Amino acid sequence: MSNPGAAGRWRIALLCFAANVIAHCDRISLSAAVPWMMAEYGWDTEQMGWVLSAFFAGYALLMIPAGFAVQRYGPRRVFAMSLAGWSVFTMLTPVPGTLGGMAVVRFLLGVGESGTAACINGTLVRWFAPGEYARAAGLCWSGGYMAPLLAFPMASVIVHGLGWRAVFVVFGLLGLVWLPLWWRATAWESRVAAVAGTGLGTAGFAALLSSPAVWAVLVLHFSSNWILYVMISWLPAYLSLERKLSLPGMAAGAALPFAFAWMGTNVFAWAIDRGRLRWGSTGARKLFLLPYGLAAASIFLVPRVESPVGAVALLCAAMGLLGSATPIFSSASLDLAPRFAAPLAAFQNAFANVAGIAAPAAVGYLAKAYGWQAGFTLTAVVCLVGICAYEWKGQGEEIAGEG
Repeated sequence: MSNPGAAGRWRIALLCFAANVIAHCDRISLSAAVPWMMAEYGWDTEQMGWVLSAFFAGYALLMIPAGFAVQRYGPRRVFAMSLAGWSVFTMLTPVPGTLGGMAVVRFLLGVGESGTAACINGTLVRWFAPGEYARAAGLCWSGGYMAPLLAFPMASVIVHGLGWRAVFVVFGLLGLVWLPLWWRATAWESRVAAVAGTGLGTAGFAALLSSPAVWAVLVLHFSSNWILYVMISWLPAYLSLERKLSLPGMAAGAALPFAFAWMGTNVFAWAIDRGRLRWGSTGARKLFLLPYGLAAASIFLVPRVESPVGAVALLCAAMGLLGSATPIFSSASLDLAPRFAAPLAAFQNAFANVAGIAAPAAVGYLAKAYGWQAGFTLTAVVCLVGICAYEWKGQGEEIAGEG
């Protein structure tokens, strides 16, 4: 089986990147509207935390079945169905108007997005060579960082002109633009046999989960997601409520750190693929993960600086350094077990997104009970645990017996 040329491969990668941007914009739509919703409904940070966390409960629930669906049916159809479904639930978010009702809709939105990681890596393993994995996966998964950069300013403009409910309608419509582009670009997949892993049973996959290398990636990804979802869920509220920034200031301050995360991810991804030639896949990954440790120090210091500008600068540094971890965990299923790229990416993402359930609620509670310093300190500790786990047991080569 031969893949299309480089232009075709990277066109598909850009569409996966765009889908990830849309997915995260649809998640962020709620976070961006939080200050206005809290004011209108009288909800506090603890109550809002449970609504924010509801998405991640649904998101994690069906990830593993979605991974095996991608393995069986291919990412083309599964991705199209998933994106159509979650776009609808995004637009339905403001309809209930109650804490419980909104939580249910966000839960169903999470169910719709549950196949995203499996679809992306299931696509990449069909189209890319191992020497391109870090760059391709880093680009596609960095959509999670580009989304806040776009979504927070867009949401502020929409809220100012049309009100907070319009944010969900506008963001939900983005998926309808992507769908025909994806269906046309991936027509090649429907004309060829699936990759070697398609149709494999669950026994080999279950054995794979006993590998320490897999669990090192799970912990690393969990730690990165903890930071990401603290920023996505609480950064607008922190900057507006605690730092007293104006609406334009909040929008800029909430977006800039994600610009640094996007740039950091793609720079480190390039360095890892290049470094692979000199230090090997494992050596390059462990070397370029070291800056992630500095992210913990930056996060810890954020509430300790008096200047709002200084706080935003530290957040930018932390998120840029966070980018060193993203190409590592995003390409892990491709590196460790290409036969199971889709279900392993799904399992990994399900585990890591437990952070999405826990982090918004935990930080919301700590901010209310003890102040923001407690929430940022916990986040820094989680970051350190992630880097220690990967430096100890992580690897970038295929696990023996999986080839």
